[in-house]
Amino acid sequence: MKVLTVLTALLCLFYSYSVLAADEKNNASGSESLVSDSTINYALKPHHKKLNLSCAACHKEQDVSAFKPLATKDCLACHGSAEKVAKRTGFMDVNHTNPHRSLHDGLDLDCYECHAEHKPSSNLCETCHDNTRDWFGATP
Repeated sequence: MKVLTVLTALLCLFYSYSVLAADEKNNASGSESLVSDSTINYALKPHHKKLNLSCAACHKEQDVSAFKPLATKDCLACHGSAEKVAKRTGFMDVNHTNPHRSLHDGLDLDCYECHAEHKPSSNLCETCHDNTRDWFGATP
């Protein structure tokens, strides 16, 4: 009976170690879907997660509690000019439905009108138009 108890304890210990080691490996490789600090977790969009972006890549404040919402200029610091984004999404222009070069806003639409980093994005066009997914699919 003592041997069975010792074997069970060793198996539990080995299992716990392997789970912890796997978690550390995942955190080190950036395969987690959340960016963490000691008190808060924020989801990242898959394309930003794939690049292993840290919070400081977008937020320039030193203290996490001082992080501010980003402006379009912050997005364009990496994504290029509004014109570049409109050209990259030019496949939507076939029906003049590219929201990055919209009939309503031209190149002046704020990124955060549709896109959000730490929560689901929305589709501003759907406020007035009911068939936008037919035009350009889901909002990333």
